[in-house]
Amino acid sequence: MKYGIRNGMLGEPLEIEFATAKSLGFDGIEFCIGGSYKSELLWTEGGVEKLKALADKNSMEVCSLSPGVFAGLHPALPDSAKRAEGIEMMAQTIKVCKPLGTKWILVPMFPGDADKWADETWNLLVDGFKAIAEVADKYKVTLGLESTFSADQLLMIIDKVGSKYVQAYYDVGNMTHWGKDPVEEIMKLGKNICTFHIKDTDNKMLGDGKVNFKGVNEAIKAIGYDDYMVLETPGGSDPKASASLNLAFTKKLGK
Repeated sequence: MKYGIRNGMLGEPLEIEFATAKSLGFDGIEFCIGGSYKSELLWTEGGVEKLKALADKNSMEVCSLSPGVFAGLHPALPDSAKRAEGIEMMAQTIKVCKPLGTKWILVPMFPGDADKWADETWNLLVDGFKAIAEVADKYKVTLGLESTFSADQLLMIIDKVGSKYVQAYYDVGNMTHWGKDPVEEIMKLGKNICTFHIKDTDNKMLGDGKVNFKGVNEAIKAIGYDDYMVLETPGGSDPKASASLNLAFTKKLGK
C-alpha cells in the first residue's frame, strides 16, 4: 500500500510540502488544480518540470492530479461550450501526467439529480467520457470518477465507455455522508476502484465520524486493493500532527 495526501492540507507552501509529507511518512502528494487553472502551475511555462523536481528532490511522487474545476465543466452539462472546455482541460491534464510520472487523475462530478436524468443526459456523459478516454488510452492514464453516482451508476458508465482507463476513485467519507453504504459499494466496484480517498464525515478525524471503517477495512482486503490511499482529512490547529495521526490510522486499513 502507498499513502498520499492532498496538497494544501499540511499548511505548508508547495516548495516545502513534499519534504514535510515525506517526513511524516507519506509516499506522494495529490496535486490539486483549481478554477483558474489556465493561470496555475501546470499551465505555466516550466510548471510541470518545477512540480516534478520538487517531488524528485524528496523521493516522493505526484500520486494523482485533482482538477476540481472539472466538476463545473463535465460532459453531462447542457452548455456545449462548457462540455467542450472540460474535455480540452482534461486532455491537457492527461498529457502532463507522463512527465510527472503520474498514473491517476481524480475526475470530480457531484450532480445531485442524477437519479432523475433522462437518457439524453446519460448519453452526453458517456460520449464525453469516450472522447476523454481516447486521450487517456493513448497516454495510459487512469481517470478515476469521484462522484455522487452510486456503485451501480458508476459500473454502468464504466461499461458504456468501455475503456480500462475509466474507473472509480472511491471516497469513503463522501459516500457515507450521502447515505451510501461504502462496504457494499466497494464490494460491488471491486477491481474498478483505482484509488481511495480516506476521510471521515463531519470534518472529523478518522474513526471519529460515521464511516464504518471496520467494514471498509474488510472490503478493501476482500477486493485485494493494494495501491494509493489518499488522505483528505481535517488539519485542525496543527495540520502536521493531525496528518500524522490520520496516516497512522490509514496504515491499518487493508492489512
